[in-house]
Amino acid sequence: MAKRAAALKEAKKPRLKCQSLAMFLLKEEIKDFAKAIKDDDTDIHRQVVKVNGATCLLASKQYNPHQPDWVRFLSSAAGQSLEKLRNAGSGAVLLFEASKRLFAAAFGSGRHLLESDAYEENFGLKVVLNVVNPDKVRSVDVRSLDAVPVSVRSQASIATEVAGFGLNVEKDLLYAATGEPINVEFGQTVTGKDSLKLSIPIELSGVPALLDKLLKQHNSDEYKKSFAWIDHLREVREKALVAKLDGALITQVKGGNVNRTWLAVPDILDWVGVAGFRYQHQKQGEMHADIEWATYQEFLTENDDDLSLDNVKKHVVYSIAESTDNVIDHWLVYKCIYGEVEDGGHTYALTGGKWYRVDADYLGEIDAVMKAIPVAQVVLPDYTEKNEAAYNEKVHKADSGNIALMDKKMIVHGGGSSKIEFCDLYTKDRKLIHVKRYGGSSVLSHLFSQGYVSAQLMLSDPKFREKVNAVLPASHKLPKDNKDIEPPKYEVVYAIASNSKDSALELPLFSKINLRNAFTQLDSLKFKVSITVIKVA
Repeated sequence: MAKRAAALKEAKKPRLKCQSLAMFLLKEEIKDFAKAIKDDDTDIHRQVVKVNGATCLLASKQYNPHQPDWVRFLSSAAGQSLEKLRNAGSGAVLLFEASKRLFAAAFGSGRHLLESDAYEENFGLKVVLNVVNPDKVRSVDVRSLDAVPVSVRSQASIATEVAGFGLNVEKDLLYAATGEPINVEFGQTVTGKDSLKLSIPIELSGVPALLDKLLKQHNSDEYKKSFAWIDHLREVREKALVAKLDGALITQVKGGNVNRTWLAVPDILDWVGVAGFRYQHQKQGEMHADIEWATYQEFLTENDDDLSLDNVKKHVVYSIAESTDNVIDHWLVYKCIYGEVEDGGHTYALTGGKWYRVDADYLGEIDAVMKAIPVAQVVLPDYTEKNEAAYNEKVHKADSGNIALMDKKMIVHGGGSSKIEFCDLYTKDRKLIHVKRYGGSSVLSHLFSQGYVSAQLMLSDPKFREKVNAVLPASHKLPKDNKDIEPPKYEVVYAIASNSKDSALELPLFSKINLRNAFTQLDSLKFKVSITVIKVA
Protein backbone atom coordinates (compact mmCIF):
# COMPACT_ATOMS: atom_id res chain seq x y z
CA MET A 1 0.00 0.00 0.00
CA ALA A 2 2.81 2.38 0.92
CA LYS A 3 4.56 1.82 -2.41
CA ARG A 4 1.31 2.42 -4.31
CA ALA A 5 0.62 5.59 -2.40
CA ALA A 6 4.11 6.85 -3.14
CA ALA A 7 3.66 6.01 -6.82
CA LEU A 8 0.33 7.84 -6.93
CA LYS A 9 1.89 10.86 -5.24
CA GLU A 10 4.71 10.87 -7.78
CA ALA A 11 2.25 10.55 -10.66
CA LYS A 12 0.33 13.62 -9.44
CA LYS A 13 3.43 15.81 -9.63
CA PRO A 14 3.29 18.18 -12.61
CA ARG A 15 5.67 17.06 -15.35
CA LEU A 16 8.31 19.56 -16.33
CA LYS A 17 8.14 20.87 -19.85
CA CYS A 18 11.15 20.20 -22.05
CA GLN A 19 13.28 23.27 -22.56
CA SER A 20 15.75 23.69 -25.42
CA LEU A 21 19.09 25.00 -24.19
CA ALA A 22 22.22 26.21 -26.00
CA MET A 23 25.03 26.22 -23.44
CA PHE A 24 28.43 27.90 -23.78
CA LEU A 25 31.41 27.52 -21.47
CA LEU A 26 33.19 30.85 -21.04
CA LYS A 27 36.97 30.90 -21.17
CA GLU A 28 38.74 30.35 -17.90
CA GLU A 29 40.33 33.81 -17.91
CA ILE A 30 36.92 35.48 -17.99
CA LYS A 31 35.92 36.11 -14.38
CA ASP A 32 33.42 38.92 -14.95
CA PHE A 33 30.06 38.33 -16.64
CA ALA A 34 30.19 41.75 -18.32
CA LYS A 35 33.41 40.84 -20.18
CA ALA A 36 31.53 38.19 -22.17
CA ILE A 37 28.88 40.57 -23.55
CA LYS A 38 29.56 42.80 -26.55
CA ASP A 39 30.32 46.22 -25.14
CA ASP A 40 29.95 48.10 -28.43
CA ASP A 41 26.24 47.32 -28.79
CA THR A 42 24.23 49.96 -26.90
CA ASP A 43 20.94 48.19 -27.68
CA ILE A 44 21.77 45.30 -25.36
CA HIS A 45 19.83 45.50 -22.10
CA ARG A 46 21.67 44.18 -19.07
CA GLN A 47 20.21 43.31 -15.67
CA VAL A 48 21.38 41.42 -12.61
CA VAL A 49 19.09 38.54 -11.63
CA LYS A 50 19.05 35.80 -8.99
CA VAL A 51 18.84 32.07 -9.66
CA ASN A 52 18.75 29.87 -6.54
CA GLY A 53 20.07 32.86 -4.63
CA ALA A 54 23.13 33.15 -6.89
CA THR A 55 23.85 36.33 -8.85
CA CYS A 56 23.56 36.01 -12.63
CA LEU A 57 23.57 38.44 -15.53
CA LEU A 58 20.76 38.53 -18.07
CA ALA A 59 21.50 40.30 -21.36
CA SER A 60 18.77 40.73 -23.98
CA LYS A 61 18.09 42.58 -27.21
CA GLN A 62 15.02 43.35 -29.27
CA TYR A 63 15.83 43.75 -32.96
CA ASN A 64 13.94 46.40 -34.90
CA PRO A 65 11.32 45.13 -37.34
CA HIS A 66 12.45 45.35 -40.95
CA GLN A 67 11.01 44.59 -44.34
CA PRO A 68 12.50 41.47 -45.95
CA ASP A 69 13.93 41.73 -49.46
CA TRP A 70 11.31 39.42 -50.91
CA VAL A 71 8.57 41.94 -50.06
CA ARG A 72 10.15 44.48 -52.40
CA PHE A 73 10.50 41.75 -55.05
CA LEU A 74 6.78 40.89 -54.88
CA SER A 75 5.43 44.41 -54.38
CA SER A 76 4.97 45.09 -58.10
CA ALA A 77 2.42 42.28 -58.22
CA ALA A 78 0.84 42.59 -54.77
CA GLY A 79 0.76 46.39 -54.45
CA GLN A 80 0.20 47.77 -50.95
CA SER A 81 -1.01 44.48 -49.47
CA LEU A 82 2.49 43.44 -48.45
CA GLU A 83 3.69 46.73 -46.96
CA LYS A 84 2.86 45.74 -43.40
CA LEU A 85 4.91 42.55 -43.52
CA ARG A 86 7.94 42.84 -41.23
CA ASN A 87 10.53 40.49 -39.74
CA ALA A 88 11.70 40.99 -36.17
CA GLY A 89 13.83 39.05 -33.77
CA SER A 90 14.98 38.95 -30.20
CA GLY A 91 17.63 37.22 -28.18
CA ALA A 92 18.81 36.75 -24.65
CA VAL A 93 21.73 35.19 -22.85
CA LEU A 94 21.81 34.27 -19.17
CA LEU A 95 25.23 33.97 -17.55
CA PHE A 96 25.73 31.62 -14.59
CA GLU A 97 28.60 30.52 -12.38
CA ALA A 98 29.03 26.82 -11.61
CA SER A 99 32.03 24.88 -10.31
CA LYS A 100 34.09 28.11 -10.36
CA ARG A 101 33.53 28.56 -14.12
CA LEU A 102 31.20 30.91 -15.98
CA PHE A 103 28.59 29.64 -18.42
CA ALA A 104 26.15 31.27 -20.82
CA ALA A 105 22.75 29.94 -21.86
CA ALA A 106 21.62 31.50 -25.13
CA PHE A 107 18.02 31.88 -26.28
CA GLY A 108 16.77 32.99 -29.68
CA SER A 109 19.60 34.93 -31.32
CA GLY A 110 21.29 35.37 -27.94
CA ARG A 111 24.62 33.87 -29.03
CA HIS A 112 25.22 37.02 -31.10
CA LEU A 113 25.28 39.06 -27.89
CA LEU A 114 28.43 37.22 -26.76
CA GLU A 115 31.92 38.34 -27.68
CA SER A 116 33.21 35.84 -30.25
CA ASP A 117 36.35 35.25 -28.18
CA ALA A 118 34.51 34.83 -24.89
CA TYR A 119 33.66 31.12 -25.03
CA GLU A 120 35.60 27.89 -25.34
CA GLU A 121 35.83 26.43 -28.82
CA ASN A 122 34.51 22.87 -29.25
CA PHE A 123 33.01 22.79 -25.73
CA GLY A 124 29.79 21.27 -27.04
CA LEU A 125 31.55 18.80 -29.34
CA LYS A 126 33.66 17.43 -26.51
CA VAL A 127 30.67 17.04 -24.20
CA VAL A 128 28.72 15.24 -26.92
CA LEU A 129 31.56 12.80 -27.61
CA ASN A 130 31.81 12.07 -23.89
CA VAL A 131 28.10 11.47 -23.27
CA VAL A 132 26.93 9.97 -26.56
CA ASN A 133 26.61 6.26 -27.23
CA PRO A 134 29.39 5.62 -29.83
CA ASP A 135 27.02 3.33 -31.73
CA LYS A 136 24.22 5.89 -31.86
CA VAL A 137 25.56 8.92 -33.72
CA ARG A 138 22.99 10.74 -35.86
CA SER A 139 25.06 13.30 -37.80
CA VAL A 140 28.61 14.59 -38.16
CA ASP A 141 30.04 17.78 -39.66
CA VAL A 142 33.52 17.36 -41.12
CA ARG A 143 35.99 19.42 -43.13
CA SER A 144 38.38 17.54 -45.40
CA LEU A 145 42.04 18.37 -45.96
CA ASP A 146 41.87 17.48 -49.65
CA ALA A 147 43.18 19.61 -52.51
CA VAL A 148 39.90 21.51 -52.38
CA PRO A 149 38.74 21.52 -48.72
CA VAL A 150 35.09 20.52 -48.46
CA SER A 151 32.77 20.91 -45.48
CA VAL A 152 30.12 18.20 -45.32
CA ARG A 153 27.27 17.32 -42.99
CA SER A 154 26.45 13.61 -43.06
CA GLN A 155 23.17 12.47 -41.51
CA ALA A 156 22.08 8.90 -40.89
CA SER A 157 18.45 7.80 -41.19
CA ILE A 158 18.97 5.85 -37.97
CA ALA A 159 21.53 6.22 -35.21
CA THR A 160 24.72 4.41 -36.15
CA GLU A 161 28.41 4.15 -35.32
CA VAL A 162 30.83 6.77 -36.61
CA ALA A 163 32.37 4.28 -39.05
CA GLY A 164 29.06 4.27 -40.90
CA PHE A 165 29.64 7.85 -42.02
CA GLY A 166 32.72 6.92 -44.05
CA LEU A 167 35.06 9.35 -42.30
CA ASN A 168 38.74 9.32 -43.14
CA VAL A 169 40.20 9.85 -39.67
CA GLU A 170 43.59 10.67 -41.19
CA LYS A 171 42.46 13.87 -42.88
CA ASP A 172 38.88 14.73 -41.89
CA LEU A 173 38.38 17.37 -39.20
CA LEU A 174 35.29 16.66 -37.08
CA TYR A 175 33.83 19.92 -35.80
CA ALA A 176 30.22 19.08 -34.87
CA ALA A 177 28.23 15.96 -33.97
CA THR A 178 24.74 14.84 -32.92
CA GLY A 179 23.91 11.63 -31.15
CA GLU A 180 21.91 9.80 -28.51
CA PRO A 181 23.30 10.09 -24.96
CA ILE A 182 23.90 7.02 -22.86
CA ASN A 183 22.31 8.78 -19.88
CA VAL A 184 18.76 10.08 -20.43
CA GLU A 185 19.41 13.01 -18.08
CA PHE A 186 20.96 14.74 -21.11
CA GLY A 187 17.83 14.18 -23.22
CA GLN A 188 17.13 12.03 -26.25
CA THR A 189 19.64 13.75 -28.54
CA VAL A 190 22.49 16.19 -28.02
CA THR A 191 24.30 18.35 -30.55
CA GLY A 192 27.71 19.86 -29.97
CA LYS A 193 29.99 22.35 -31.66
CA ASP A 194 31.13 25.40 -29.70
CA SER A 195 27.82 25.29 -27.85
CA LEU A 196 26.00 22.27 -26.49
CA LYS A 197 22.38 21.99 -27.58
CA LEU A 198 20.01 19.77 -25.67
CA SER A 199 16.33 19.56 -24.82
CA ILE A 200 15.43 18.28 -21.34
CA PRO A 201 12.65 18.70 -18.76
CA ILE A 202 14.09 21.40 -16.52
CA GLU A 203 13.27 24.62 -14.68
CA LEU A 204 15.59 27.59 -14.39
CA SER A 205 16.46 26.61 -10.84
CA GLY A 206 17.86 23.29 -12.10
CA VAL A 207 20.34 24.80 -14.56
CA PRO A 208 23.27 25.31 -12.10
CA ALA A 209 23.25 21.60 -11.20
CA LEU A 210 23.17 20.73 -14.90
CA LEU A 211 26.17 22.98 -15.53
CA ASP A 212 28.18 21.10 -12.89
CA LYS A 213 27.53 17.88 -14.81
CA LEU A 214 28.39 19.43 -18.17
CA LEU A 215 31.71 20.78 -16.91
CA LYS A 216 32.58 17.35 -15.55
CA GLN A 217 31.88 15.85 -18.98
CA HIS A 218 33.93 18.57 -20.71
CA ASN A 219 36.92 17.77 -18.49
CA SER A 220 36.62 14.01 -19.04
CA ASP A 221 38.85 12.00 -21.39
CA GLU A 222 36.20 9.31 -21.88
CA TYR A 223 35.86 10.32 -25.56
CA LYS A 224 39.35 9.03 -26.29
CA LYS A 225 38.12 5.44 -26.06
CA SER A 226 36.06 5.86 -29.25
CA PHE A 227 37.07 9.22 -30.75
CA ALA A 228 40.75 9.72 -29.90
CA TRP A 229 41.51 10.77 -33.49
CA ILE A 230 39.68 14.09 -33.11
CA ASP A 231 42.71 15.41 -31.22
CA HIS A 232 44.99 14.92 -34.24
CA LEU A 233 44.15 18.33 -35.68
CA ARG A 234 42.14 21.24 -34.33
CA GLU A 235 41.39 24.49 -36.13
CA VAL A 236 42.49 27.47 -34.02
CA ARG A 237 39.79 30.13 -33.87
CA GLU A 238 40.85 31.97 -30.72
CA LYS A 239 41.81 35.46 -31.91
CA ALA A 240 44.47 35.99 -29.25
CA LEU A 241 46.24 32.72 -30.08
CA VAL A 242 45.98 33.33 -33.85
CA ALA A 243 47.56 36.76 -33.36
CA LYS A 244 50.33 35.22 -31.26
CA LEU A 245 51.06 32.55 -33.89
CA ASP A 246 50.99 35.10 -36.71
CA GLY A 247 53.51 37.21 -34.82
CA ALA A 248 55.76 34.24 -34.11
CA LEU A 249 55.74 33.24 -37.78
CA ILE A 250 56.68 36.74 -38.99
CA THR A 251 59.46 36.91 -36.40
CA GLN A 252 60.68 33.48 -37.55
CA VAL A 253 60.87 34.58 -41.20
CA LYS A 254 62.45 37.96 -40.42
CA GLY A 255 65.14 36.09 -38.50
CA GLY A 256 65.94 34.01 -41.57
CA ASN A 257 64.47 30.80 -40.14
CA VAL A 258 62.45 29.59 -43.12
CA ASN A 259 63.09 25.85 -42.84
CA ARG A 260 59.43 25.20 -42.01
CA THR A 261 57.86 28.19 -43.68
CA TRP A 262 57.12 28.54 -47.39
CA LEU A 263 55.40 30.80 -49.87
CA ALA A 264 53.42 28.82 -52.41
CA VAL A 265 50.47 29.32 -54.73
CA PRO A 266 47.48 28.03 -52.73
CA ASP A 267 45.42 26.80 -55.71
CA ILE A 268 45.91 24.24 -58.45
CA LEU A 269 47.43 26.14 -61.36
CA ASP A 270 47.85 25.28 -65.02
CA TRP A 271 51.52 26.20 -65.33
CA VAL A 272 51.46 25.89 -69.13
CA GLY A 273 50.03 29.37 -69.57
CA VAL A 274 51.77 31.07 -66.64
CA ALA A 275 54.49 33.59 -67.49
CA GLY A 276 55.27 34.24 -63.86
CA PHE A 277 54.20 36.19 -60.79
CA ARG A 278 54.25 39.79 -59.63
CA TYR A 279 53.87 41.12 -56.12
CA GLN A 280 51.23 43.82 -55.64
CA HIS A 281 51.40 45.29 -59.14
CA GLN A 282 49.59 43.63 -62.05
CA LYS A 283 51.33 45.46 -64.91
CA GLN A 284 54.65 46.58 -63.50
CA GLY A 285 57.53 45.34 -61.42
CA GLU A 286 59.77 42.34 -61.79
CA MET A 287 58.29 39.08 -62.99
CA HIS A 288 59.23 35.99 -60.96
CA ALA A 289 59.10 32.38 -62.12
CA ASP A 290 57.69 31.37 -58.72
CA ILE A 291 56.91 32.96 -55.38
CA GLU A 292 59.24 32.57 -52.42
CA TRP A 293 60.37 34.51 -49.38
CA ALA A 294 63.54 35.79 -51.03
CA THR A 295 61.76 37.47 -53.95
CA TYR A 296 58.98 38.83 -51.74
CA GLN A 297 61.51 40.41 -49.39
CA GLU A 298 63.30 41.91 -52.42
CA PHE A 299 59.98 43.47 -53.41
CA LEU A 300 59.57 44.90 -49.91
CA THR A 301 63.08 46.38 -49.95
CA GLU A 302 62.54 47.96 -53.37
CA ASN A 303 59.40 49.65 -52.07
CA ASP A 304 60.97 50.79 -48.77
CA ASP A 305 58.62 48.49 -46.90
CA ASP A 306 59.19 45.85 -44.26
CA LEU A 307 58.01 42.33 -43.56
CA SER A 308 55.00 42.67 -41.27
CA LEU A 309 51.68 40.98 -40.61
CA ASP A 310 49.84 44.01 -41.96
CA ASN A 311 51.75 43.82 -45.24
CA VAL A 312 51.27 40.09 -45.86
CA LYS A 313 47.55 40.59 -45.23
CA LYS A 314 47.49 43.56 -47.61
CA HIS A 315 49.92 42.68 -50.41
CA VAL A 316 48.71 40.65 -53.37
CA VAL A 317 50.40 38.03 -55.53
CA TYR A 318 49.31 38.03 -59.19
CA SER A 319 49.79 35.15 -61.62
CA ILE A 320 50.38 36.52 -65.13
CA ALA A 321 49.38 34.88 -68.42
CA GLU A 322 52.22 34.23 -70.85
CA SER A 323 50.21 34.99 -73.98
CA THR A 324 48.45 38.21 -72.92
CA ASP A 325 50.31 39.52 -69.86
CA ASN A 326 46.91 39.65 -68.15
CA VAL A 327 46.16 38.43 -64.66
CA ILE A 328 45.12 34.76 -64.39
CA ASP A 329 44.44 34.81 -60.66
CA HIS A 330 45.52 36.58 -57.50
CA TRP A 331 45.87 35.87 -53.77
CA LEU A 332 46.80 37.74 -50.61
CA VAL A 333 50.37 36.94 -49.61
CA TYR A 334 49.03 35.69 -46.26
CA LYS A 335 46.89 33.12 -48.08
CA CYS A 336 50.06 31.87 -49.80
CA ILE A 337 51.97 31.29 -46.55
CA TYR A 338 52.47 27.79 -45.26
CA GLY A 339 54.17 27.82 -41.89
CA GLU A 340 54.75 25.69 -38.82
CA VAL A 341 55.31 27.23 -35.37
CA GLU A 342 56.06 25.69 -31.98
CA ASP A 343 54.28 27.25 -28.99
CA GLY A 344 53.54 25.95 -25.52
CA GLY A 345 54.60 22.41 -26.34
CA HIS A 346 52.32 22.23 -29.38
CA THR A 347 52.96 22.40 -33.10
CA TYR A 348 50.73 24.75 -35.09
CA ALA A 349 50.42 24.77 -38.87
CA LEU A 350 49.18 27.62 -41.06
CA THR A 351 47.65 26.73 -44.43
CA GLY A 352 45.11 28.51 -46.61
CA GLY A 353 44.93 31.36 -44.11
CA LYS A 354 43.93 29.12 -41.17
CA TRP A 355 45.91 27.84 -38.20
CA TYR A 356 45.64 24.27 -36.89
CA ARG A 357 46.99 22.69 -33.71
CA VAL A 358 48.69 19.34 -34.33
CA ASP A 359 48.81 16.56 -31.75
CA ALA A 360 52.44 15.65 -30.94
CA ASP A 361 51.88 11.88 -31.09
CA TYR A 362 50.09 12.23 -34.42
CA LEU A 363 53.00 14.27 -35.77
CA GLY A 364 55.40 11.51 -34.70
CA GLU A 365 53.28 8.87 -36.45
CA ILE A 366 53.30 10.87 -39.69
CA ASP A 367 57.06 11.35 -39.66
CA ALA A 368 57.53 7.62 -39.01
CA VAL A 369 55.55 6.84 -42.18
CA MET A 370 57.54 9.45 -44.13
CA LYS A 371 60.75 7.66 -43.20
CA ALA A 372 59.26 4.39 -44.42
CA ILE A 373 58.55 5.71 -47.92
CA PRO A 374 61.55 4.81 -50.11
CA VAL A 375 63.32 7.27 -52.38
CA ALA A 376 62.59 6.51 -56.02
CA GLN A 377 65.48 4.95 -57.95
CA VAL A 378 64.39 6.55 -61.21
CA VAL A 379 66.81 9.27 -62.41
CA LEU A 380 65.07 12.48 -63.46
CA PRO A 381 66.84 15.58 -64.82
CA ASP A 382 66.72 19.05 -63.24
CA TYR A 383 63.59 21.08 -63.81
CA THR A 384 64.65 24.01 -66.00
CA GLU A 385 61.40 24.48 -67.90
CA LYS A 386 58.66 27.03 -67.30
CA ASN A 387 55.94 24.42 -66.98
CA GLU A 388 55.31 20.74 -66.32
CA ALA A 389 54.28 19.97 -69.91
CA ALA A 390 57.65 21.10 -71.28
CA TYR A 391 59.51 19.21 -68.55
CA ASN A 392 57.63 15.96 -69.17
CA GLU A 393 58.20 16.31 -72.91
CA LYS A 394 61.95 16.71 -72.27
CA VAL A 395 62.11 13.60 -70.10
CA HIS A 396 60.18 11.60 -72.67
CA LYS A 397 62.37 12.68 -75.60
CA ALA A 398 65.55 11.86 -73.70
CA ASP A 399 64.47 8.20 -73.42
CA SER A 400 61.43 7.75 -75.67
CA GLY A 401 61.93 4.00 -76.06
CA ASN A 402 61.53 3.50 -72.33
CA ILE A 403 59.34 6.40 -71.19
CA ALA A 404 55.84 6.93 -72.61
CA LEU A 405 54.45 10.46 -72.37
CA MET A 406 51.02 10.42 -70.72
CA ASP A 407 50.87 14.03 -69.56
CA LYS A 408 47.63 15.79 -70.61
CA LYS A 409 46.21 12.55 -72.02
CA MET A 410 43.08 12.66 -69.91
CA ILE A 411 40.99 9.50 -69.62
CA VAL A 412 37.26 10.26 -69.57
CA HIS A 413 35.95 7.65 -67.17
CA GLY A 414 33.27 7.26 -64.53
CA GLY A 415 30.14 9.30 -63.97
CA GLY A 416 29.49 12.48 -65.90
CA SER A 417 32.59 13.80 -67.61
CA SER A 418 35.21 12.78 -65.02
CA LYS A 419 38.72 13.10 -66.41
CA ILE A 420 41.58 11.11 -64.92
CA GLU A 421 45.27 11.35 -65.73
CA PHE A 422 46.83 7.90 -65.68
CA CYS A 423 50.23 9.42 -64.92
CA ASP A 424 52.63 11.90 -66.50
CA LEU A 425 55.32 9.40 -67.52
CA TYR A 426 55.03 5.61 -67.78
CA THR A 427 58.10 3.41 -68.07
CA LYS A 428 58.52 -0.05 -69.57
CA ASP A 429 59.37 -1.42 -66.13
CA ARG A 430 55.90 -0.30 -64.94
CA LYS A 431 56.66 2.92 -63.08
CA LEU A 432 53.74 5.38 -62.99
CA ILE A 433 55.53 8.70 -62.53
CA HIS A 434 53.43 11.65 -61.37
CA VAL A 435 55.23 14.99 -61.70
CA LYS A 436 54.13 18.14 -59.92
CA ARG A 437 55.85 21.44 -59.41
CA TYR A 438 55.56 22.32 -55.74
CA GLY A 439 52.77 24.81 -55.12
CA GLY A 440 51.43 24.40 -51.61
CA SER A 441 49.66 21.69 -49.63
CA SER A 442 46.51 21.70 -51.76
CA VAL A 443 48.46 21.16 -54.97
CA LEU A 444 50.43 18.23 -53.59
CA SER A 445 47.25 16.78 -52.10
CA HIS A 446 45.87 16.67 -55.63
CA LEU A 447 49.03 14.91 -56.81
CA PHE A 448 48.91 12.21 -54.12
CA SER A 449 45.19 11.61 -54.68
CA GLN A 450 45.73 11.33 -58.43
CA GLY A 451 48.36 8.64 -57.91
CA TYR A 452 46.06 6.53 -55.78
CA VAL A 453 42.96 6.91 -57.96
CA SER A 454 44.70 5.95 -61.22
CA ALA A 455 46.44 2.92 -59.65
CA GLN A 456 43.24 1.70 -58.04
CA LEU A 457 41.34 1.97 -61.33
CA MET A 458 44.14 0.27 -63.23
CA LEU A 459 43.95 -2.63 -60.76
CA SER A 460 40.20 -3.11 -60.73
CA ASP A 461 38.61 -1.70 -63.88
CA PRO A 462 39.20 -3.37 -67.30
CA LYS A 463 37.38 -0.53 -69.10
CA PHE A 464 39.75 2.03 -67.60
CA ARG A 465 42.75 -0.05 -68.75
CA GLU A 466 41.23 -0.31 -72.21
CA LYS A 467 41.01 3.50 -72.44
CA VAL A 468 44.59 3.89 -71.16
CA ASN A 469 45.84 1.33 -73.69
CA ALA A 470 44.26 3.38 -76.45
CA VAL A 471 46.83 6.12 -75.82
CA LEU A 472 49.79 3.97 -74.72
CA PRO A 473 52.38 2.78 -77.27
CA ALA A 474 52.31 -0.92 -78.15
CA SER A 475 55.42 -1.57 -76.06
CA HIS A 476 53.72 -0.32 -72.86
CA LYS A 477 50.22 -1.86 -73.01
CA LEU A 478 48.47 -2.92 -69.78
CA PRO A 479 47.05 -6.45 -69.34
CA LYS A 480 43.41 -6.84 -70.31
CA ASP A 481 42.36 -9.20 -67.51
CA ASN A 482 42.26 -8.24 -63.84
CA LYS A 483 44.02 -11.45 -62.88
CA ASP A 484 47.05 -10.40 -64.90
CA ILE A 485 47.55 -7.14 -62.98
CA GLU A 486 50.07 -7.85 -60.23
CA PRO A 487 50.41 -4.70 -58.04
CA PRO A 488 53.89 -5.57 -56.65
CA LYS A 489 55.23 -5.28 -60.22
CA TYR A 490 54.04 -1.67 -60.47
CA GLU A 491 55.49 1.38 -58.74
CA VAL A 492 53.75 4.71 -58.15
CA VAL A 493 56.42 7.42 -58.17
CA TYR A 494 55.67 10.88 -56.82
CA ALA A 495 58.15 13.35 -58.31
CA ILE A 496 58.01 16.83 -56.78
CA ALA A 497 59.84 19.66 -58.51
CA SER A 498 61.07 22.15 -55.92
CA ASN A 499 63.98 24.45 -55.27
CA SER A 500 63.60 24.37 -51.51
CA LYS A 501 62.88 20.75 -50.54
CA ASP A 502 65.51 18.06 -50.34
CA SER A 503 63.46 15.20 -48.93
CA ALA A 504 59.92 14.06 -48.24
CA LEU A 505 60.47 14.90 -44.58
CA GLU A 506 60.74 18.59 -45.53
CA LEU A 507 57.26 18.70 -47.04
CA PRO A 508 54.59 20.82 -45.33
CA LEU A 509 52.60 18.97 -42.68
CA PHE A 510 49.34 18.88 -44.62
CA SER A 511 51.16 17.54 -47.67
CA LYS A 512 52.63 14.81 -45.48
CA ILE A 513 49.18 13.94 -44.13
CA ASN A 514 47.84 13.44 -47.65
CA LEU A 515 50.97 11.57 -48.76
CA ARG A 516 50.64 9.27 -45.78
CA ASN A 517 47.01 8.60 -46.69
CA ALA A 518 47.88 7.81 -50.32
CA PHE A 519 50.86 5.66 -49.29
CA THR A 520 48.87 3.54 -46.82
CA GLN A 521 46.06 3.00 -49.35
CA LEU A 522 48.43 2.04 -52.17
CA ASP A 523 50.47 -0.14 -49.83
CA SER A 524 47.30 -2.00 -48.78
CA LEU A 525 46.73 -2.77 -52.48
CA LYS A 526 50.35 -4.11 -52.65
CA PHE A 527 51.64 -1.40 -55.01
CA LYS A 528 55.17 -0.12 -54.58
CA VAL A 529 55.31 3.58 -53.70
CA SER A 530 58.28 5.94 -53.80
CA ILE A 531 59.01 9.66 -53.81
CA THR A 532 61.72 11.85 -55.26
CA VAL A 533 62.46 15.56 -55.31
CA ILE A 534 63.42 17.12 -58.64
CA LYS A 535 65.76 20.05 -58.37
CA VAL A 536 64.43 23.26 -59.95
CA ALA A 537 67.38 24.96 -61.62
